[in-house]
Amino acid sequence: MDLALNEEELKRWSDHIPLMWKYTAGIAGERFLQLLKQGTLQASVCKNCNKLFLPPKIFCKDCFAQLNEWRDVSPDDGFIYSFTSLTSGDGRRTVVLVKFDGVEGGLLGFFKPGREEPKIGMKVRAVFKPKQERKGSLSDIQYFEKI
Repeated sequence: MDLALNEEELKRWSDHIPLMWKYTAGIAGERFLQLLKQGTLQASVCKNCNKLFLPPKIFCKDCFAQLNEWRDVSPDDGFIYSFTSLTSGDGRRTVVLVKFDGVEGGLLGFFKPGREEPKIGMKVRAVFKPKQERKGSLSDIQYFEKI
């Protein structure tokens, strides 16, 4: 038996470890997605800082308080914070970052296709897919349209 191994063999190890996992959106994310499936937007509330967070969080990023309260956010209170256009085989789509009055954070989604061009600051509303088509994902918001 040859006990002398070269230096390269000592540095390297090859093997395969099969991994299986499930990714969840977390406590706040799961609740948020289930509310989207119902056609509702809600933000988590920090009572210490008096801030609302959308997407919701379970801890305040500023004071680290646990966030147990939620508050409705009107789908009609959005405004375009930023946007970009994407071109694919399906044509041109515009992706918008929508923020809501009095809420920290925002949501990404598509702008309603058509003649209207998005503008920074434009007031928009979230339009949900028909109830039977919702799955509990961010894509349950079909698009954002100008108010």
